[in-house]
Amino acid sequence: MATKVASAGGPLSNPSSSSTVTPSNSTNLPLKLSQLQNLIKRDPPAYKEDYDTQFRRLTSLIDILLLSPNADPSPKLVELIQFIAAVSSSSFKGKESDEVARVLMGLLVGPGNVTGIGDAGNHISASALPLVNDSLPLPALQLHRDIRKACVSALILMRNKGAIPPLILLQLFFQLMSVVPDKNLRESLYHHIVNDIRNINKASKAGKHSPKHGNNGGKRDEKLNRTILSFFHRIVSASANESVHNNNYNNDTSSNNSTSAASFTGEDSPTDFAAKRATQITCDLYRHQVWTDERSIHILATAATHPSPSVMSRALRFFLNIEETMAFDKKSSEEDQWHGVQKVDLHLHSKKTKSRQRMVEKQLKNRQRKQNEREGKTIAEREDKGVEASRKLFPAIELLNDAQGTCELLLKRIKSSGSKYKFETKMLMLNFVTRVVGNHELLLLPLYPLLQRYMGGHQRDVTAILAYAVQSCHEYVPPQEIYGVLKTIAHNFITERCSEEQMAVGINAARAICARVPSVLAGDDEEDAGGKGENGGSTVAISASWDVEAFVRDLAGYAKHRDRSVSIAGRGWVNFIREVYPSLLQGKDRGLVGAGLHKAGEKPLRYGEVRAASGVEGADLLAAYEAAKKKKLEQGEDVESDGDDDDSESGWVEMKGGDESDVEVGDDSDEEVEKEEEEDEIEVDESDEEAPDLVLLGEESNNGDDNGGAENEGDRTLDLSKLSEKERAKLKQEISSTRIFTTAEFVKMRKLVERQQQARRDPRLAAKLKRAIARGEEYDDISDFDSDEEVDSDDDNVHISGAVNPTDIMAEAKRKRMSKAEKLEKILEGRQKWESKERAGGSTNTEKKRKKNFAMSKFSFSARQKVGEKETAKKGKKREQLANGRDAKKRRRKF
Repeated sequence: MATKVASAGGPLSNPSSSSTVTPSNSTNLPLKLSQLQNLIKRDPPAYKEDYDTQFRRLTSLIDILLLSPNADPSPKLVELIQFIAAVSSSSFKGKESDEVARVLMGLLVGPGNVTGIGDAGNHISASALPLVNDSLPLPALQLHRDIRKACVSALILMRNKGAIPPLILLQLFFQLMSVVPDKNLRESLYHHIVNDIRNINKASKAGKHSPKHGNNGGKRDEKLNRTILSFFHRIVSASANESVHNNNYNNDTSSNNSTSAASFTGEDSPTDFAAKRATQITCDLYRHQVWTDERSIHILATAATHPSPSVMSRALRFFLNIEETMAFDKKSSEEDQWHGVQKVDLHLHSKKTKSRQRMVEKQLKNRQRKQNEREGKTIAEREDKGVEASRKLFPAIELLNDAQGTCELLLKRIKSSGSKYKFETKMLMLNFVTRVVGNHELLLLPLYPLLQRYMGGHQRDVTAILAYAVQSCHEYVPPQEIYGVLKTIAHNFITERCSEEQMAVGINAARAICARVPSVLAGDDEEDAGGKGENGGSTVAISASWDVEAFVRDLAGYAKHRDRSVSIAGRGWVNFIREVYPSLLQGKDRGLVGAGLHKAGEKPLRYGEVRAASGVEGADLLAAYEAAKKKKLEQGEDVESDGDDDDSESGWVEMKGGDESDVEVGDDSDEEVEKEEEEDEIEVDESDEEAPDLVLLGEESNNGDDNGGAENEGDRTLDLSKLSEKERAKLKQEISSTRIFTTAEFVKMRKLVERQQQARRDPRLAAKLKRAIARGEEYDDISDFDSDEEVDSDDDNVHISGAVNPTDIMAEAKRKRMSKAEKLEKILEGRQKWESKERAGGSTNTEKKRKKNFAMSKFSFSARQKVGEKETAKKGKKREQLANGRDAKKRRRKF
């Protein structure tokens, strides 16, 4: 049923015609575009001719607009663009929608720059996508912002309905973002790209089939994601190459052409702006856990080495702060969800109805359900840590492919850059390089002399530089490189001419560096390999580069400094040396723990020295634990069996025929004979073996006789103190190679090793353990059902592996001031929140009554009522006292 329609924007063909004639009712209906859109939605084939007429009208208006792009557009054109885009994408999807998209995209970037519209757009590769051009046709740049905004919104509408493939629109929007000087339009384009990619992966993640988003039957479209990621990588790489070329061109020539791409430097270049947007999009999608694979990390790693400071800074901040940002987002979303459930409208000041009562009950049930889910989630995370840890992402900085090359390139820029990079950018680059060196344990030897250049007492942000120096240290750094860093810290910070805060920061930094590189304290001479000092301890290592013992004792002397911050830092240094190498300290400074470790010969490994593991750590302790438990269990069974023979009914036998000689006591005699034979077999087997089988784990261990157990009691008990180091290593290796440990056994071994280490450093605990061994109660304090739960910490901060916070090495007084300021800020924030009124309007009647003058309310009804209530209460009390037979006010006479 065809119809000729005249829109409100004007007549279709003849200006005099302003009505339509419908064959069904033969009435004149002047229609608007919204009404026509509704009719086309109901019956598209019947109104196909009217749609074609409006499309021809659109093309003619666009041709007229291109003659004078600077002129103010007509509102009819904006409305017509929205109409054609909505109708073509919903009712005439296919050739008509492709033609509309081609016209709108040609209006934005020029008719000759539109390619890939149609079925080929869904299978286009990243290499076929053109990169961002440096310039657009003049009509496209001179379009009015309303027309440009209308075209972009129309294309977004068509993309949301699945009429345009995502890759073609992605390339167009990147080209617009990099050139068009319209901030609002650029923000809308950016948000659309991010939301479109999120919707594509969200629909596939939910398992829904959504052809308009590009997913296929609920599966993640990896091909589309790879194509988009490849496009982003090409943009970043091309921008980096162009920036390097432009810098070389500007250095070689003194004149620049204003029309060429080389005229753009830094942030002014369109390719740099596109690279910046591609980097930011990748960061946001990683933050929302859409792209968390190595491809997105490779894009950001390429952006981290970009010559442009803006692009490079975005990528570096991502690698340094993404874990904290994601943790904060997760925590804030959970808190918002929890606070939203906590608010329940109880309708305390409204009329009580059944519907409101049901609503309140529903909200209360929902709150209780959310609370149970929250508690259950916390318990599940605490109990099942393996599954929860497997769901977490690796730190992004650990997924770098060429960490060594990236650090070398950035370090070269830090050294050679003059005024190109600001100080903040250099600090950002230095933070990233040191973090990567520490996490990947890289050897970047030129880094440490560079850090020494910035370690001045009056250097800006020197605490952060010291934290970066700590980050860059690991056990594979040669001690000769660390000696220079420690000497610089000692000369510039740990001297009496420095302030107390500087001294505390220097001592804390030296302690943190030595904790990461303990081989610095061990020295590099070979003479201390097996020497023994006083009290049986090892001799002190003397380095050829510097006197380690003098350095350690000099810093230990600050433990008795008059300033509190310095003394706290000095005591921290002394405690650290007690644990690592107590022989470096004087006898009076070693303390109880240090004396025990000194006697045991505790010292750090030298550079390159490794303790090779001969088996699973703690396997020998687990064997001794199981042997002791088994012996104790057998002794308990023997006691129970003796009691059963005396009291139970099994001790009585039934007499048959009155003859006692025919009494059958049982098969005890046969069992004793069998057990004695098995004992002899066990003794023969043990004599043939080189190492005794100290843990009886086979079936023969359950068939032993009581007498045999008494005879072989020494074999069943495992005394590790009587074994040498080689024998213990052999036992550990044998047990580790012939046994599969369970998770509970690994937990048990870890606890046994921890107890052994504590006894080694604490003589009192060692003596206590020795007395427990003599009593046979060595393992009574260890239960078989101990859980591996960690104690919950009150610190809610996110701790990133390898990262060093500058506040960790600050002076104690400054940290205290910072914490005090934070507490005061929270108090003031809570006070303001308490004082603020959540409701609208003025004060309530209760507040007005409370603030009213007493003279005005002295004789009010409420005041008189209160007085009457008091008098009535007094009279009632008096009446009660009289009823009891006495007056409280009447004086009693004493006899």
